[in-house]
Amino acid sequence: MRRITITSLIIGLLFLSIGMNAQNLKFGHVNVQEVMQVMPEFKQMQQDMEGEYERLENQLATMQEDYKKMEQEYMESAESLSAVVRQQKEQKLMETSQKIQAFYQSTQQQLSQKQQQLQQPIQEKLMKAIDEVGAEGGFIYIFAANSGATVYQSEQSADVTPLVKTKLGLN
Repeated sequence: MRRITITSLIIGLLFLSIGMNAQNLKFGHVNVQEVMQVMPEFKQMQQDMEGEYERLENQLATMQEDYKKMEQEYMESAESLSAVVRQQKEQKLMETSQKIQAFYQSTQQQLSQKQQQLQQPIQEKLMKAIDEVGAEGGFIYIFAANSGATVYQSEQSADVTPLVKTKLGLN
């Protein structure tokens, strides 16, 4: 009987300490996209990406214009060309079309790599600020509010977006 009482007392104390610890847990959430979009580095990255996109788009447009001229010249003279010359011109048109397609695919990869390269230091700076806010505020977890992974958000979860913006000097 005494053994049951001691065990009950230990279990009761354990539940009491768990309950007290659970009350001290601090959770937060941050809107990462909102913070990122007001960062000057992000705005600069967008401008850089737009400039790169325009440069590559102009190159592609020039290539397409040259192709159209070649195609037009071929169409105008196709009937008067010998079979060998016509086949050579058709081959040249097909090669040019393939070069344009390869250039387009290459530019998509270049743009993606450039964006990742430019975004990495921005994301690192943002994560460092979130880490610092978390450590300074005593948070156990800070969730990305706009990630789509949060299925429930309690009123007890603190919105640390303003704190992160302040840490980054954005207020």
